Amino acid sequence: MTKTESALDRRDLEYVVKRYRKRVAEHGPTFDSLSSGSKAKQRIRHLVHSSALRGGRPKVLDIGCGLGCFYRFLEAHDIACEYVGYDIVQEYINECQRRHRDVQFELRNVFLQGIDGSYDTIVMSSVLNNRYRYSDNMAVMREMLALAYERTAVSVSIDMMSTYVDFRSPEVFYYSPEEIFGLAKGIARRVVLRHDYRAYEFCVQLFHEDVEGFVR
Repeated sequence: MTKTESALDRRDLEYVVKRYRKRVAEHGPTFDSLSSGSKAKQRIRHLVHSSALRGGRPKVLDIGCGLGCFYRFLEAHDIACEYVGYDIVQEYINECQRRHRDVQFELRNVFLQGIDGSYDTIVMSSVLNNRYRYSDNMAVMREMLALAYERTAVSVSIDMMSTYVDFRSPEVFYYSPEEIFGLAKGIARRVVLRHDYRAYEFCVQLFHEDVEGFVR
């Protein structure tokens, strides 16, 4: 599926790709190039995202997979799944394919190319944190959540930086947890907001109603 219009302006997409390629040029396709904080911070994010999984072998799509760190987290914790990773940076996809030859990693911009197939859960970690110059961050977030929810049977899990901070970088967009909760509730009736694992970021999870645990 190819989309003709998106809330994410191509110029913002190109800028994000350029930033990551610059980091890869400096550090190689390594953890440092991701600029996602310490490994301890990444681990707690992955732990939160994994809480959205259900079933014995869920089909998981990791949008913005980077170096496939979430896949390695799942492997290390013996969480069996059918995993697919998307990213917009070719160097990361190349490295993922080199490390994990039996796992599907794909260069794909879901805003323009859509999501191929359907999944139980879609996870996005540190994906929409850039402050865009030509796009409305909230409109981009709304489009991403709606697109992901449409393509899942169980859940969507995405983390982002919070407005509850004591320092702001001009390159980062900080989301209001209250606004994001309202946005998510406009898409799904069943929403979890996690602001308990880090002071300055949070995770929102959208669950489908027919998944165990929901009472109408």
